[in-house]
Amino acid sequence: MPRVVAIVNPAAGRARGVKLRARAAEELKRLFPAIVFLPTAAPGHAIELAREASDADLVIAVGGDGTVREVASGLVSATGPLDSLSPRPLPLLAIVPVGSGNDLLKTVGVPTDVALACRIAKEGNVRPVDVMRVEMQDAGRTQIAHFINAAGFGFDAATVAAARKYRHLRGLPLYLFAVLDAVRSYDCPVVHIRTPDFDNRQSVLLIAAANGRYYGGGMKVAPAAAPDDGLLDVCIGDGMGRLSILTKLPRFVAGTHVTLKEVRMLRTPEMELEFSTPVMVQLDGDLLDPQPFRRFHLSVMPRAINLRVP
Repeated sequence: MPRVVAIVNPAAGRARGVKLRARAAEELKRLFPAIVFLPTAAPGHAIELAREASDADLVIAVGGDGTVREVASGLVSATGPLDSLSPRPLPLLAIVPVGSGNDLLKTVGVPTDVALACRIAKEGNVRPVDVMRVEMQDAGRTQIAHFINAAGFGFDAATVAAARKYRHLRGLPLYLFAVLDAVRSYDCPVVHIRTPDFDNRQSVLLIAAANGRYYGGGMKVAPAAAPDDGLLDVCIGDGMGRLSILTKLPRFVAGTHVTLKEVRMLRTPEMELEFSTPVMVQLDGDLLDPQPFRRFHLSVMPRAINLRVP
């Protein structure tokens, strides 16, 4: 019988998460009688558990986007880079959503219904998807991490920090309340942006580097993004005043911000960012520890993992 491991985040989904996890566990036991459940104990623990489970036939992330990010990170860091001279099977990942945002699912088509997602984990198709690598530096320290949906620098990360205050909300309403909170005290930093086809130093409100189309509980930040094209879709929002931010926010939700004169969209396999002062970063909705950093190098690991999809 194939070996199946479910890595479960017991903190995901806030108040609704308890019932959703119980439902997921019941359904997964029915579909996979020999499944092994591994609960996480702290941020970052899912990375370690996924590394240990990297030889399983199927690893299921039971949680939100942050849990999926950690599991994907553990799987790709355990198996190492692809090598055409010694090909290896890609790790197989399935997602059962019990998180607050579940943004990656909106791009790849996995339903938010727990029972349906469990069934796809068992019977779904296999789609190779990209994983993003980010190297962060500041004051002589370096940290390497991965993400699978979207990373945000500066204002995005400040918004994620503000969202921790609103424990009764989830999804897009949570993100919108957090934006209103963060915008009151946020100052737009200056950053030097470099890609193979672009080089500019400017003040920015936000830089979002996306593999999926959505983040923030449903904001369509990268409408043209494809998670298997080997490219980052980068949204750069120019520095702007608080009133301008609030009036343009609905455009970011709808995905029509791409036509704003204050917005530039790039597609690139890699990107370097150097901020004038250290900024916070969020990866798939997670604020990493320690923070902040000044320099970032992002690169795509093309089709580094197999994902179960409808």
